[in-house]
Amino acid sequence: MVQSASSTDLDQLFEDLGHPNPYLQTEAFLAMVRNHADAALPRLLLLLDQEDVVRRRAAVRALGAFAERAMVPLAQKFQASHDATVRASCVKAYAQVASNFRGIPFPLEAMAALEAALADESPVVAIAAVMALGQVGEQAVPLLIQVCLGKNEAQAVAAVNALVGIDHPDVATCLYQLAGAESTDSYVRETVNSAVARLDDLRARQPAASPSASA
Repeated sequence: MVQSASSTDLDQLFEDLGHPNPYLQTEAFLAMVRNHADAALPRLLLLLDQEDVVRRRAAVRALGAFAERAMVPLAQKFQASHDATVRASCVKAYAQVASNFRGIPFPLEAMAALEAALADESPVVAIAAVMALGQVGEQAVPLLIQVCLGKNEAQAVAAVNALVGIDHPDVATCLYQLAGAESTDSYVRETVNSAVARLDDLRARQPAASPSASA
């Protein structure tokens, strides 16, 4: 059976995606998004099962360029997989989406997958989920606060570091609460104190509001 020109072009793009040169990888997956989005997406999801690290990581980067189109398929892939490496790759792809498209709304399915990842039996997946939520930003603040108040010290530290980069009033409230609570783990407290110092420094640098002109 003779392949169509479009199919042949896509096959070549997947060949380029496996190239060790990141520039060629980027050019390949951007062309996929522009010209072959519907056909490329399922093939990229299959690459997350690859043992070839170069191809798998390239697929994660590529999925991050598909924006909202990749959100639900990634959630389905995450929920269906029994392989921690695949689940971690799904989570990292979400981080790529959030990084590439700042402020993009994550659908319920995607947020549910990230919340499930926080409780994953694999520490790699669980920590990757915190990092991804930090990229998601304001929408992820409630989940990140929940992690900060949880019992997993490594996750809590990662969540504190993620929260301090998000401009949301609940962030300061959470961090000051943790700093003042006797129950806060000493390892977490050290990170919290550093984060609070950064917040205080940012507030000190903000210009004071100009007084209102007299009538």
